[in-house]
Amino acid sequence: MGKSLRHGIEALGHPLIDHVRGRGLLLGIALTAPHAKDAEATARDAGYLVNAAAPDVIRLAPPLIIAEAQLDGFVAALPAILDRAVGAP
Repeated sequence: MGKSLRHGIEALGHPLIDHVRGRGLLLGIALTAPHAKDAEATARDAGYLVNAAAPDVIRLAPPLIIAEAQLDGFVAALPAILDRAVGAP
């Protein structure tokens, strides 16, 4: 599931995503600008728990019992989360 999560995030091609690093389900999404804290708050409002590991890195550490459908839901929600984090409508 970690590979599909990583590939799903990379396939988004969102302009705020610089690259994805990590192994398995423990991933870091490196951003092109320091909006990780804003993304953390926006994700929480959307029902997803992530944390800002650095000003420009979002850390993902989902429970190892997470369902693939839940990961797919996060990937689908991520563009809107990032857009709201930078103040896009």
